Amino acid sequence: MRIRLNTELLSGLFGLALAALFFFNRGNVGFLSSVFPDTVLVILAVLSVVLVLRGAIAGEPTTLALDGAGSVLVGIGVMVAWWLGIKYVGFVTTSVPLFAGLALVMKRRAGPLAPRDYLIALAIALVVVGGFFWVFSEVLGIRPFRAPLL
Repeated sequence: MRIRLNTELLSGLFGLALAALFFFNRGNVGFLSSVFPDTVLVILAVLSVVLVLRGAIAGEPTTLALDGAGSVLVGIGVMVAWWLGIKYVGFVTTSVPLFAGLALVMKRRAGPLAPRDYLIALAIALVVVGGFFWVFSEVLGIRPFRAPLL
């Protein structure tokens, strides 16, 4: 199935909706704590307005093929399960299998998997997740999620 959409206009409207959602849920934080999120929010809103203007003025509809939508929906489902799993199982225990699985899925498209591919995917996942964990806990001072089920 094929569908014609003005993707620039739609992505700009989605970005504006996301910026509005974040703007109205900012909460009361101090000036120094809000500098970075506010800056990102302004950049998101400006880029979204540019996309809306570009889509409204010179945007041409793009034909999208929805033939492979099943794999996209499975990917979205996996990401939602990961997001929900972080709360109960923790960041590291959900992220390592996620990143290893995503690496194996991408590698599988190139051909059959060898046992070596599983070890490489696991090593890469451990490095990526360990790096994120270290940056958030040691550099940024954000403590990792506590997992009540572990």
